[in-house]
Amino acid sequence: MKSFLRWAIQKYLIFRAKRVLRRSKTRIIAITGSVGKTSTKEAIYQVLKKKFNVHRSTKSYNTPIGMCLTILQQKESGFSSVRRWAKILIQVSFHKIKMPDFLILEMGADQPGDIRQLIKIAKPNISVITHIKGVHLGEGQFKNIKQIAREKSHLIRHLKPNDVAILNDDDFQIHKMNTRAQVITYGQANGVKLQAKKVKQMADSVTFQAYYQGNAQTFNVPVLGDFQVYVCLPALAVGLHLGMSLKECAKALKKFHLPPGRMNPLPGLKGSHLIDGSYNASPTSMNAALELLEQLPGKRKIAALGTMNELGETSEEEHLKLGKKAVKVAHLLITVGPEANTLKSGALSAGMNKEKVFAFLDSKEAGRFLKEQVEQGDLILIKGSQNKVRMEHCVKRLMKYPQNASRLLCRQGKGWKQKS
Repeated sequence: MKSFLRWAIQKYLIFRAKRVLRRSKTRIIAITGSVGKTSTKEAIYQVLKKKFNVHRSTKSYNTPIGMCLTILQQKESGFSSVRRWAKILIQVSFHKIKMPDFLILEMGADQPGDIRQLIKIAKPNISVITHIKGVHLGEGQFKNIKQIAREKSHLIRHLKPNDVAILNDDDFQIHKMNTRAQVITYGQANGVKLQAKKVKQMADSVTFQAYYQGNAQTFNVPVLGDFQVYVCLPALAVGLHLGMSLKECAKALKKFHLPPGRMNPLPGLKGSHLIDGSYNASPTSMNAALELLEQLPGKRKIAALGTMNELGETSEEEHLKLGKKAVKVAHLLITVGPEANTLKSGALSAGMNKEKVFAFLDSKEAGRFLKEQVEQGDLILIKGSQNKVRMEHCVKRLMKYPQNASRLLCRQGKGWKQKS
């Protein structure tokens, strides 16, 4: 019964979303990629919002239902509540929806066919592809990274000649993609149209020089991780394509903040400092997070790492490699989730003292343990995947001001709290 209701709700939302878009002149900015979709969406919104009438979801809505909710300007999903869904359906049916000039949409792909389904609902005018990585490789998902790239490429294959594709040319899989649309490539390598140079991690920001069509501009963005330059560059590219200057983009991104759970600094207990990366994790993002932990100052460095989901047959190998890498950075390692013992084994095999690594199945239990271990001056990285891990529970137990959790942490809505 539940599956039928979900199917019926999705069908109706798609019908309403298509109808609303047909009757409007709204231009669609679509974003896909294995990592970085939500952060890139927020960066684009930050660049455009002062100059254009633009709308996006504050959630990571990248499925057919989620994307339709964004188009229909609904802030929350009904999750499993019939009453909440009834309220949403009434609103989208009878309330007038004032459409923006630009609508920024995330388009996710867990399996072949997902992107093609989404672009049937909303055809992009501007398409952004961030990264292609080996995720969503579980049973019933993708077979390999080439299949992932092929599916993501549908976002630019169907663009018209006067549309625009904004592509991370530093990513080999994206570099090989073809489109008949105009192309703006971005990255740090020579030959891209929008290039970042002199990327540097400061104490509480990332600085870089951006070069475009013979012009240059210094950027200072209040985010952690020099890899965040790949979040900023597509936002610049969209702004530049729409007539903004590099200077205008720099001014906008000076006030940019990442969404909850995407490597945000938070004050911790007992004078400690937290890096909250609890939203999700992949081998690429985990490695980048550990490199950031290594770069930043801290009296003692602690890594609380959760299982990375949907890695398929590579899962054990990737968790062993991550455990070995953590040894080079962390003085204390906390592992969490179904692959906690695999992470621990990797660390022990690389020479970590067994008294410095602890494995937990549950993130709440890990948080309670770590709460007793924290010392003044500790720098604590907390990162992991979503299902069966949920490292935000660990973050909340270590926050100096846990009363701010609903505003600062990911997955704090009613539906998620019911699953906690």
